[in-house]
Amino acid sequence: MWAQLKKHPAIGQLLARYDQLSARDRQALSVLAIALLLAALYFMVWRPAAQFQEQAAAQHKSARELLAWMQSNQPAIRSLAAGDAFQTNGSTDKPADGRALMALVNRTARESELALQRFEPGGDNSVRLWLDSAPFAEVAAWLEQLFDEYGVVIDQATMDRTDEPGVVSVRLTLTI
Repeated sequence: MWAQLKKHPAIGQLLARYDQLSARDRQALSVLAIALLLAALYFMVWRPAAQFQEQAAAQHKSARELLAWMQSNQPAIRSLAAGDAFQTNGSTDKPADGRALMALVNRTARESELALQRFEPGGDNSVRLWLDSAPFAEVAAWLEQLFDEYGVVIDQATMDRTDEPGVVSVRLTLTI
């Protein structure tokens, strides 16, 4: 194969020029070629492999944390799956309409020190609301209070985690 490469006109010209260089220049060119080869190996092989490994380790850690959380909250998750969460306690403080629900949500959020970014009526007996960068535990406790004390039910919920642990952005539709 090397013999066939030497027969190629462009390679033959490069080899002829290389042979005409002084010994010191040939040595410098060889060192430069080795340095370029090592740099190419580092940037094309080693660095991407190392970044992939770091990402995989971070995803593994996140999955382990999620599993630990799910295992620690297993009884609550099982009761939700069984439908126990939708059995109200017969509360008499249930809001009468959407306006009362909106006032209740606003008041209890303020009492729970949660800042509603936006809220709007979602129909006759519902309200849509948004919370940004709220502690998950406080949001969960607030929603549990709304359900237990006032019979407010979560119709739709979207929670997105943020970069900060334990902090979520939430979009909810609550109904009576």
